[in-house]
Amino acid sequence: MIPIVPKAGAVNPASVEGFVDVLAADDLPPGSQQSVALGFQRVLLCHTPAGIHAVADLCPHALQPMVGSEIRDGVIRCAKHGALFDLVTGKPKNGVTDRSLRVYPVRIRDGRIALAVAPN
Repeated sequence: MIPIVPKAGAVNPASVEGFVDVLAADDLPPGSQQSVALGFQRVLLCHTPAGIHAVADLCPHALQPMVGSEIRDGVIRCAKHGALFDLVTGKPKNGVTDRSLRVYPVRIRDGRIALAVAPN
């Protein structure tokens, strides 16, 4: 089941300082990924050895879902055409595209993952 989060800008009692609660941290174990809805946007949560990252669940090159993509050394690889993106900055890491992948600031408080309503 995919959690549904209120539309960006909607009144949400779980929203604190522009961040919206999306998932219990325990529901995203190390090495896992999960796609969530943030308003009309799909966001991919990735729990890597470096921490939890959130990126758009849509490749800016192939317009395909990023969920299930391979992650290695802080880089996510789109399964469709092999575009590589830095998980922290979203910047492309190879010549497949020059478009960046959207990244979302993440906060973890009281065992809950929250995302900034607007991407970086």
